[in-house]
Amino acid sequence: MAVGTTLIEFKRAAVTALALRPGLAGVSVEYARAETTAPAEGLWFEEAEAVVEIPVMKAGTKRVEESYTTTLVVQVLLGDGRDQEAADTRAAVLLAEVQQAFAEKPDLIEAIMWAEVIGWQQRTAVLGNSGAARFEVTIRVRARLFP
Repeated sequence: MAVGTTLIEFKRAAVTALALRPGLAGVSVEYARAETTAPAEGLWFEEAEAVVEIPVMKAGTKRVEESYTTTLVVQVLLGDGRDQEAADTRAAVLLAEVQQAFAEKPDLIEAIMWAEVIGWQQRTAVLGNSGAARFEVTIRVRARLFP
């Protein structure tokens, strides 16, 4: 049961669900990015922001409803001479897996009413002679915590 927020349980469940997808086989799926290594293909969570609603006009213990967004990074670092288009294409394939995962099961844990992909930003770079692509995917979550 979540204490204070469902964010930690949601991220843990999302990592598990994404890591089990056949289309993400061989992709590093982590709760957070390891600062010491950069996998060739990786997914990890970054920051989150929430709005919380607590009914105040009733006596007693209150349920908490929260809406938050969190960022899931989808990154591809090519090191084999392939160009930016190849990096963008591979990152888009991984993005599609993320989109399908949340479309198929928007209620990853009991406290989650729904989680959905609502947008992304793309970042690109050239590493040596190879392309690199990153989607910063915004996921919106609506959840209810019961005391």
